[in-house]
Amino acid sequence: MNFVLSSKVQLKRQKYKSYSPTKLTNAYLDVTDNKLSVAKAARKYCLPEQTLRDRVLGHISVDNVKSGPPPVFDCEQEARLVQHIKEMGAVGYAYTRAEVVDLGSEYAVHLGMKRKDDKHLSLRWFYGFMGRWPELKVWRPKTISELRAKATSRTSIYRYFDELDRIMEKYELKDRPQSIYNVDEKGLQPNFKPPNVVASAEYVPSTLSSEKGQTTTVMGCGNALGHQIPPYFIFAGKRMRQELLEGATPGADGSVSETGWSNSEIFQSYLETHFIKYVTGMQDKHTLLLYDGHRTHITPDIIDWAVEKKIILYVLPPHTSHVLQPMDVGCFGPFARIYSSRMSQIPTHQFICN
Repeated sequence: MNFVLSSKVQLKRQKYKSYSPTKLTNAYLDVTDNKLSVAKAARKYCLPEQTLRDRVLGHISVDNVKSGPPPVFDCEQEARLVQHIKEMGAVGYAYTRAEVVDLGSEYAVHLGMKRKDDKHLSLRWFYGFMGRWPELKVWRPKTISELRAKATSRTSIYRYFDELDRIMEKYELKDRPQSIYNVDEKGLQPNFKPPNVVASAEYVPSTLSSEKGQTTTVMGCGNALGHQIPPYFIFAGKRMRQELLEGATPGADGSVSETGWSNSEIFQSYLETHFIKYVTGMQDKHTLLLYDGHRTHITPDIIDWAVEKKIILYVLPPHTSHVLQPMDVGCFGPFARIYSSRMSQIPTHQFICN
């Protein structure tokens, strides 16, 4: 599996037109007449730098704009997508080719260019996109153990907290713990890790069933004062039924996905319909939300919504949940142990009842 960021891996790219003749001509004149650098002119007109350089150097005629089909997004929209990929890459999160295609497809739906049920963008789009933005490359990832060791190094941890300190200082959050939230999620299945068992010394105890069943995901969130937001459940299915929430914590809500796992659409719905209800009343103050980038699916439209609502989405460093994710260590860790314990009691409870 390859990731999009930077590498020596070469791609066969389908290059096609991503600029207008007017833009190309104006950029060319800015370089030749106004002495603007090629790099600055390319950024100004949102053109591939090499495309403009070839025209300036006379390798290709400035009138030559012949190419294939037009791109899905205009230049500004693509630049927004590229910026998101680069921002995530800057903190260690890289997208696979398939994830970039999914990200682009979701973005197209958000912009109204596609319907939710339309076919996803193709690899042809991906190669064209990569060709238009040469600062994005493909690299082969290291193993999880290598990444985890690097992520938890002293330097990486210090860098993370230095940036977090800068953000908290900038938005005056250091004396407002009520405005600092952490969100995490945990997938639950009917199977469980069996405990040690007691049986006759003459017989080997039978294996307890641990077949995988449907996944139900629970999302938890709380602030630095210790105040928690009611849980949010993601059930496997196609239609949400309120009876699924019977007996849940007051204020709990939920949604459904085909797998029972979270995705970008679910997370956006969680923010817009559930999380926001409990952080309103902050007036013009900013709210900080810490999240795990591997478990939480962030898209450009989620970021735009968060900016509008003055919610700062700050991602935890990759492969550090076991040391830096408070919800993972202090909440879902104990919760998972209790869940397994309660699940293991079900056969005993049934025996006593019978």
